[in-house]
Amino acid sequence: MRFLRPHHRAPLAAVRTALACVLLAAAPSVLAQQSGVGGLQGRLGALLGNSNEEQLLDPEQAFRLTASAPASGRLLVQLTPASGYYLYRDKLRFRLRDADGISIKSIKLPAGEMKLDPTFGKTEVYKTPVPVELSLAAAAGARKLTLVASYQGCNEKRGVCYPPVEKAVNLVLP
Repeated sequence: MRFLRPHHRAPLAAVRTALACVLLAAAPSVLAQQSGVGGLQGRLGALLGNSNEEQLLDPEQAFRLTASAPASGRLLVQLTPASGYYLYRDKLRFRLRDADGISIKSIKLPAGEMKLDPTFGKTEVYKTPVPVELSLAAAAGARKLTLVASYQGCNEKRGVCYPPVEKAVNLVLP
């Protein structure tokens, strides 16, 4: 009679890799229909029995950005975190690109709420829409620009933070 000794177990990493391969091989058509990381995470989670867990949104959905130029010397930007998400105030950045003769004079941000964040400690965050006003200095005739906004935020419930996001918006001053 042969007995398996306890020390002949497969390493944990090998078991995880084998499980991932089996899951991916078992459901290629389901996974192929998903777009983006969030869809893939959702399907793998469902296959592993975690279907009740809240799925993370793609950054575009978690943090929506809109921008407009209502006057030649002003831009209005709004960043809206989805319900259950927040943005770090000190991670908000704005700059101009392809804006010959136009520069940012000042940026007005509203006050946020203080949070004891597991990653950054005591910090100011936004959980509701953030209206931002940028005052511009523009040379005569300068009208076209690209606003580049950088920001970072997290999912409150899962404690998952996104890497910094950078989004560009083309605008024409009136």
